[in-house]
Amino acid sequence: MSEFNGQKILVVEDNFMSYKLIEAHFSRKNLGLVHASDGVSALRLFEKEKDIVLVLMDIQLPGMSGLEVTKAIREIDPQIPVIAATANVFDDDKIACFQAGCNEYISKPIDFPGLFRLLEKHLV
Repeated sequence: MSEFNGQKILVVEDNFMSYKLIEAHFSRKNLGLVHASDGVSALRLFEKEKDIVLVLMDIQLPGMSGLEVTKAIREIDPQIPVIAATANVFDDDKIACFQAGCNEYISKPIDFPGLFRLLEKHLV
């Protein structure tokens, strides 16, 4: 597995314990994190932090859904990789993620070796 040289990831996750788990795994791989717990904050951070290289997007968020946030991010930057992370595992849910503009899809609970392979695919 690669080290990521401090590349900055926007993690959009409303569950604090889930975020802390992601943070623990990502810190071991030298990834910088910016955290948003809702869609409005995620968009604000994405516009403000110009060095974000990838978005890990929870789909079920309070207020604005992760699908809506992804569509808005795509209008700002059509090229940034977005990985959907969700407990919704039905084919229709996966299709909705891709239609919203997600590049990849990973189910929860997160398989971190699988997630790191996706990160390597898009960042290395």
